[in-house]
Amino acid sequence: MDVVTLEYSPHAEILQKPTMEVVFPLPSETLQLIEDMKALFLNLNGVGLAAPQVNSLQNIFVYRITHEQNQLRVDATRTVPLTVLVNAHYAPTNDATITHDWEACFSVTEHTGKVPRYSKIHYQAFSPEGHPVDAIAEGFEARVLQHEIDHLQGILITHRLGKDCLQGHPDDMLLLRYEEFTTEQKHIAKKLLTERLKHTPKSDVISLQYINKALVALK
Repeated sequence: MDVVTLEYSPHAEILQKPTMEVVFPLPSETLQLIEDMKALFLNLNGVGLAAPQVNSLQNIFVYRITHEQNQLRVDATRTVPLTVLVNAHYAPTNDATITHDWEACFSVTEHTGKVPRYSKIHYQAFSPEGHPVDAIAEGFEARVLQHEIDHLQGILITHRLGKDCLQGHPDDMLLLRYEEFTTEQKHIAKKLLTERLKHTPKSDVISLQYINKALVALK
């Protein structure tokens, strides 16, 4: 299983197609897809991975927010264990505001920036077992959920980054982002990147280039 990228994958159009809702109970093929996504996601060491990113138009994503990842954000509210959500959607709460913060994407390798997102959302979904999920998320978790649910609707960060947003090639944006980090945050980022590097296959040249450039920028 490989990550589909907008710039380099032969079937990148899947990233901009809306997914189909999944019918319960989930068939064995879908359950296997979820297990494969979880394994890949843990190797990538990110915060989220949606089914279109692995060439599937099923309405599924996985996400996790660790303590270390939270330490790189000013609006982080809680850690989240590895979680799978199915048929997810969201809406802003009445008291939500728009905030801009850094986002990257495994499927968009040549562009990044400060993406505008709602600060607080009400989201609904189902667990793989079919149990309903109905909750409020705010801060960094709300950002992660909006990013992943966007994937399920065929929306990428390139669609969200308007002309007034700080954006550009990762080579330039990484330097700007790391200028905002404290010494401790730089240490944490380096640790997370080094762990991801260990699990990135040599055949994934694009990811290796990104990780190595990021590590250089942290020096």
